[in-house]
Amino acid sequence: MNRKKEQQKQQAAQTAANYIKEGMTIGLGSGTTAHYLIREAGKKYAQGLHFYGIATSRESEQLAASLGIPLLGPKQAGKIHLAIDGVDEIDRDFRAVKGGGGALLREKIIASRADDVIWIMDESKLVEHLGTFPFPVETVPFGMPFVKLRIREMGEVPVLRVRNGSPYLTDSGNHILDIQFAQDADIPAAAERIRKMPGVVETGYFGQMCSRIVAGTSSGGKVMENPHRVIE
Repeated sequence: MNRKKEQQKQQAAQTAANYIKEGMTIGLGSGTTAHYLIREAGKKYAQGLHFYGIATSRESEQLAASLGIPLLGPKQAGKIHLAIDGVDEIDRDFRAVKGGGGALLREKIIASRADDVIWIMDESKLVEHLGTFPFPVETVPFGMPFVKLRIREMGEVPVLRVRNGSPYLTDSGNHILDIQFAQDADIPAAAERIRKMPGVVETGYFGQMCSRIVAGTSSGGKVMENPHRVIE
């Protein structure tokens, strides 16, 4: 484990947790960085700040529940005031790729419904061009072979995500194909093309959905506002 990166993730989580206010409903993200945030949120709840959470994965739900954070399901949540989650890579135009942890569908649903969205990260996730991180595509199992073939016809090489020798299954029971795009690829255009393929549930392209990002740095959490947020 890279100690510097972990410290930066924790710094970002501590800074982002200050945006949680009394009575809010908070979208709680997934993955290691988001779990730092959930722990910080749990501390605030224990100190008397009352809010509700709606988790983007079973793993995050279990962590939040263990910390005493009251959780809502989709039917009970109604208005989501704030979503905070990690990110796999983001460029200077605030276009992001997420889904390394496999929760991209639920993460995008929550982010699209939130009034305010914060992506938290260590500074290595800030990139000049998207494409450093494998690009995830969530598909229904029946459609996966057909989607895989169509992506190959685009000239890309999709790889079925595997865990413990078997195809990885998301919390929704779907498969994930990972694509390693070239550094000069037009990822927004490719994502839109792939998203329209029958059998594709969602892609890991999150566009400019965030209101701001918080990056952990050597001098603490750095907040950067997004001047052109786009809600998908």
